[in-house]
Amino acid sequence: MEEVLTAYVLDASYEVVGNEPHVVLWAVTEDGRRVLLRDRRFRPYFYVLPEEGADLDVLAENIRRLSKPRSPIIRVEVVEKRYFGRPVKALKVTTVIPEYVREYREAVRRLAGVADVLEADIRFAMRYLIDNSITPCTWTVFKVRRLGKSPEYLVDEVYEIIDIVKRLEKFVPPPLRVMAFDIEVYNPRGTPNPRRDPVIIIGVGTPEHGIEQLVAKDGGDRDVIKGFVELVKKLDPDVIVGYNTNKFDWPYLLERSRVLGLKLDVSRRKGVEPKTSVYGHVSVAGRLNVDLYDFAEEIPEVKVKTLEEVAEFLGVMKKSERTMIPGHEIYKYWDDPSKREVLLRYSRDDVKATLGIAEKILPFAIQLSSITGLPLDQVGAASVGFRLEWYYIKNVLKNTFST
Repeated sequence: MEEVLTAYVLDASYEVVGNEPHVVLWAVTEDGRRVLLRDRRFRPYFYVLPEEGADLDVLAENIRRLSKPRSPIIRVEVVEKRYFGRPVKALKVTTVIPEYVREYREAVRRLAGVADVLEADIRFAMRYLIDNSITPCTWTVFKVRRLGKSPEYLVDEVYEIIDIVKRLEKFVPPPLRVMAFDIEVYNPRGTPNPRRDPVIIIGVGTPEHGIEQLVAKDGGDRDVIKGFVELVKKLDPDVIVGYNTNKFDWPYLLERSRVLGLKLDVSRRKGVEPKTSVYGHVSVAGRLNVDLYDFAEEIPEVKVKTLEEVAEFLGVMKKSERTMIPGHEIYKYWDDPSKREVLLRYSRDDVKATLGIAEKILPFAIQLSSITGLPLDQVGAASVGFRLEWYYIKNVLKNTFST
């Protein structure tokens, strides 16, 4: 049975099911349910700009001959576009599997009569958002069919999208679950190595539940990492925040988990581990991973971008009121039982500072996401140039090419 659903879109991705691409939207409904919206109708495409005087019918037929059974070219059609302000006729080439766009792009480029291949580098999920005027961190009205719950996804409900009714000019987010985390690593040899040095403390905090610490026992961190996975699932955050987590905490936890034979199963899609994606950010399926360090880098008044300096500048926590430990001496505080409590306080203050910085920065980051069209977990990691580019694509790319 069809129904109308208003949802706040958090993120977009896609999956290939059988031989069919499914766009997947992670969202929160007006009544606070975490849902997954699946759209099976969209297909990847790109444009071919012909050379002046080229026969479009011949060129279209030559493109069709490139079709491969795994991802056939299902349509080649003539479209009217503008290229640097000049009206042109181009060919729109549609296929099935998004990964094949790159392969077809290179093959088409080599054909006689082709001047250029355009918009083949726009990622499939982003293409879907642009074409359907869906913006992350805003509300959209969908016509959907309820599919029920799925053991594969940690959400309250799964829906199939039948139609996209409209985007609402409504930007106030629903209450989002925000979780901060920070790891401390044993480092007696200087720079820690995940193949050798255990994670000794993971601090986790939320505004509602306070701070919890997972502490290693007897130097082993297997239970610490397993406990972290269980705690993330229990707290079920929409947004995970950290400080320099894209470059240190996440890569370290992922490598350490592999060494221990564990799966860092913290996403809302069961069995899918975090992975480094565009702009260097770490993607956690169904959750928005926001590295606050990306935003701190853009505060010119703070010359030294440490967590302590940024927290003090933003009025979150004075350095004089928090526990300070030189990073290279963490192992000493761990090895000395009389100092271990100081290390635990240091870890707690790191999590507390991270939560406080998130409270200051997330409203701005959410607005930036809704303006640029980049998902919240990408907008901080993307350069100003990329943000402007996506803003341009989102607002201008209707009858013109993205060049």
